[in-house]
Amino acid sequence: MKKRGKSKAQVSMEFLIIIGLAFLMTIPLIIVFYQQSETLNTDITTSQIDKVANKIRDASDEVYYLGSPSKKTVTVFMPEGVQSISISGNKIIFIIDSPSGDYELVKWSAANLSGSIQTYKGIHYVSVESHNTYVSISD
Repeated sequence: MKKRGKSKAQVSMEFLIIIGLAFLMTIPLIIVFYQQSETLNTDITTSQIDKVANKIRDASDEVYYLGSPSKKTVTVFMPEGVQSISISGNKIIFIIDSPSGDYELVKWSAANLSGSIQTYKGIHYVSVESHNTYVSISD
């Protein structure tokens, strides 16, 4: 009878060791998955913001070349993570928050630009209007 009790204890201990090793092997997988998902989210956000910036720049160039009083409204989806948008001179600067630190996305336009766009997440209706010497951009 004593052998039988030791055998049960040995099986239980081996089972706990196997479960413990399996758990220890899943921890690195969870960490790698989390890091990869952060990188993927950052790439998606960057791509969306690049698309928004290109649409606004293309609209401003279009109304600039058409001349005053040309006006165009562009519908864009602003993703989460945009800290600020600066429009001055002939450039549009997006400051983007990411896990690895803030960075800038700059788009250059042929026109002299002025105006502002809000940074909240969601759909924005951006109005781009040509004036005599500049193009105004507003949200």
